[in-house]
Amino acid sequence: MATGMDRIDVHSHGFPESYLRSISSRYPQKASLCVHEQTGSLLAYWAKSPLPAFDLERRVDEMDRDGVATELLSAPTIYSHMDDGSVEHCRLLNDFQAEVARAAPGRFRSLLHLPVNDIPASLAELARWRDRPEAAGVVFGSNMGGVYPGDPSLLRIWEAINKLDLPVLVHPVPPPAMFGPVMPTILLFPLDSTTAAASILYYGLFERFPGLKVIIPHLGGTLPFLQKRLDMAIDIEGFPAGHGQDLPKRPSAYVHNFYLDTAQGFHRAAFDCACSVCGIDHILYGSDHFFLNSTWRARLNAFLDTVPMTTRDRAAILRGNAERILR
Repeated sequence: MATGMDRIDVHSHGFPESYLRSISSRYPQKASLCVHEQTGSLLAYWAKSPLPAFDLERRVDEMDRDGVATELLSAPTIYSHMDDGSVEHCRLLNDFQAEVARAAPGRFRSLLHLPVNDIPASLAELARWRDRPEAAGVVFGSNMGGVYPGDPSLLRIWEAINKLDLPVLVHPVPPPAMFGPVMPTILLFPLDSTTAAASILYYGLFERFPGLKVIIPHLGGTLPFLQKRLDMAIDIEGFPAGHGQDLPKRPSAYVHNFYLDTAQGFHRAAFDCACSVCGIDHILYGSDHFFLNSTWRARLNAFLDTVPMTTRDRAAILRGNAERILR
């Protein structure tokens, strides 16, 4: 670790074994269990990706190895299946993450999961964690049972989140319709993140809540690259309403409001594009760390160590920006 600076990783996941067993039992067509041959860890395959059961000792060792002081934990798979089990699963995950935070003081914080298909239950869950130090923010899915974050049905939840001044990480999940031969985590995830961000812009959430802090992972998916394309509906007559025509500014002008994390961001052209569009002060260190034997965080650290930056900018990305926006 060339910088010697402690990192705050806003994008890491932890799946308790009880949750993996529950989703494999409840959704056998979506999740299957197996045991990792080398580590003996329980794995659940979800969207063709292996989700390992959380191991606190192993995770802390990995954090120490990678120069990470604090991880924000989340389990966004919850949003792939919003139904009558969502309230129970969200409480299970939120309680688990709080337990981890208490077990290793200072090393972990929790991003809250909300059963958005049940508005009163979501508001109650936010109230349950209102003054709890373990909770640093909220995690949403890029779509939640097919409902995107900018859907008007979620306005009361956004109002409560804004009142509590909580940042929201919008993590990709499989889109409602999937086509093509490539597994969704490789290409469709960042594309669905971009659709989620556009839904937030077009609904005017940044106009309703000017201080809203929304994090889009993976350098924003394709959002920075496609920034100006968001203006298509106001540049050409005849497009359906609800695509920015009623906003006081062009849709592309709101993109810089988003925060972007660096997960799988070890590509200089993409990194430079994200920094150019949203600014260094809106780039957060995030690694998407949770896979067994993953090299992503090591690659990310090596990449960031080689990017020419001022000491101030490097400190902002690795830690300072997160400290500024997290509860």
